Amino acid sequence: MPSAIHSEPPREVWTSEEGSMARETAIARWPKIVQNMIDDVEDTFGQSDVPEQIEEGRRIQATLRIIKGEIMQDKPLHPLSSDGRPDIQSYNAQLESFGNITWHNCPWLFAECYLYRCVQTLFARSQFWRNYDIFARQKLSAFVASHAAVEELCERYVSLTDAGAFAKTDEEAERLIFYEMTEIALWGNATDLSLLSNLSLDQIHSLQGKKAIHEGQARIVSNDMPEAWDYLKSHRGRRVDIVLDNSGFELFTDLVYALYLLDSGLASAIKLHVKSIPWFVSDVMPHDMDVLLSALADTSLFPGAEHRSVRAVTERLSDCYKNGLVTIAEHPFWTTGFDFQEMPAVAPELHENLLESTLVIFKGDLNYRKLVRDANWPHTLPFKEAIGPLRGGKGGEGIKILALRTNKADVCVGLSRETLERVENEAPGKAWVRNGKYAVVSFSDGV
Repeated sequence: MPSAIHSEPPREVWTSEEGSMARETAIARWPKIVQNMIDDVEDTFGQSDVPEQIEEGRRIQATLRIIKGEIMQDKPLHPLSSDGRPDIQSYNAQLESFGNITWHNCPWLFAECYLYRCVQTLFARSQFWRNYDIFARQKLSAFVASHAAVEELCERYVSLTDAGAFAKTDEEAERLIFYEMTEIALWGNATDLSLLSNLSLDQIHSLQGKKAIHEGQARIVSNDMPEAWDYLKSHRGRRVDIVLDNSGFELFTDLVYALYLLDSGLASAIKLHVKSIPWFVSDVMPHDMDVLLSALADTSLFPGAEHRSVRAVTERLSDCYKNGLVTIAEHPFWTTGFDFQEMPAVAPELHENLLESTLVIFKGDLNYRKLVRDANWPHTLPFKEAIGPLRGGKGGEGIKILALRTNKADVCVGLSRETLERVENEAPGKAWVRNGKYAVVSFSDGV
């Protein structure tokens, strides 16, 4: 029986909390991220022969150094300068609502969003750097470095396609393939495919295959995959949305998952939600789709481009993209400082659109944190309670949510007491919520 809904949700995680990942991020990680930005700008203007671009780049670089220094010295966060986008006003209103906050004493989730939005104002207000993606170089190099994992995943997908795995067979095989493909999307931010059970269709049908899949789910500490499968199989053939996380190999696994949903008939169309500005280093922007497809077809960038399986998957993805089976959607809400529980009030048109989707799949750690408000919930609190107004109920419809998240921040809900005891013994000192080796698959049916 679910526990009673908390009338007063706990406060969101702050960077002042000793021993928290939030504090570690503010003190150590943010300065390194900004330093990488400084280096990237220098690499770019170092290749330019346009004096005005170089001078403007140096000014941007100087401001980035100031931001890095303010973080390290625990200075107050200041109101953002307008760059023509309407979200600046809401950022500054939120900032004012928190009172006098500093980098080492502020709400972690808001401050991270504020940091990336602050950096974007530097480029948006420039002349020669207006459309610059400061993370593009990192994103492409990381994807190219994952070519072996891409080739392996393509071979697996093509072998399953050739074997007729995605045609309707018996229900048990369909369910196990759904589990396997969902795990690929779940662990997509790791290029180590040894995390997966790597089964052929014949093996999936066997008892050994079923055992391997279930054993591979031991690190999924809260697993609603059975409920998600029961829901999706009874609502097959409609639109599925995916709120994307990282570009590179993770985007590729998400696209393979989209192909699977289409090829199996579980979805008739896929809408991919991307960020409209450079965000959290590696988040997907619209152009990242074209970059990925171009890289997959370029042998000078991608050694495996000539492999039959890579060509087959690339052509299938390109066809789905061109024919509108896979579409890309931007919305400014995804890069605001608001958590997703504020979506009905802040972005009602986006909320209404997502209500029309059969299922909205939220990928990754940041999207999970925004779903549950990044609050200090008990780990045993049910996921549907942690997402608040997004869950529906009381006569109102909620978004149908499937959250696929590897654990890289302290907030995590939906565990049984037995599982919590087990993982705290296996990975003590909060390692199980921080090291990315454990995960959750959380589902809400919107009622």
